[in-house]
Amino acid sequence: MSAERDDGWPSIPTVLRVMVGWFLFGIGLLNLACGADGTAYLVFHVTVTLGGMILLALHRVEPSRAGYLIASVTGVAGLALGLLPVTDRCCLTAYPERRGYPYPFLGVGDGVHADLRYFVFDLVFWLCAGTIALVVTRVVEGCLPERRTPVDLTGYVGRHAEPAPVAGDVAGHAEVHAYVAQHRADENVGGLT
Repeated sequence: MSAERDDGWPSIPTVLRVMVGWFLFGIGLLNLACGADGTAYLVFHVTVTLGGMILLALHRVEPSRAGYLIASVTGVAGLALGLLPVTDRCCLTAYPERRGYPYPFLGVGDGVHADLRYFVFDLVFWLCAGTIALVVTRVVEGCLPERRTPVDLTGYVGRHAEPAPVAGDVAGHAEVHAYVAQHRADENVGGLT
């Protein structure tokens, strides 16, 4: 799929991806520069910064279907698994049981309360973690051996522009066409020689 339309302008999804990438990269980097307030804070902003960088360079990553699938599973599973442990970290202090990672967004024990703001923070975090998983998947795919099916060429008859040899030429032998190789210094590689 081309990132540009027929008239030369970038497509709307490409523009949105780049805008979100710059936003995440800038916010993550700014918050890292302002200081870290605990491990969860540091993990959150490093992940958001990396997620923004990956969104900016996604056209160079060329993710596969498997990469998109693993990224989606990472985002959804991470958000769901973050609800399992109970934490006493930050946010929703009126509730004895707080769930969510890196920021608790669901308070239970004295009723149930969901904080939409922290839920959005966690969702952004896990989506950025998914983009990191997308790049890791692409790197692993690049390290795997090529998975092409071998092709049997035994029945292949080569065809080219040279005329077929005439039977009986040169005392019953087929005419031999010699290939004259040029010296490497004579080749033109687009002005790089």
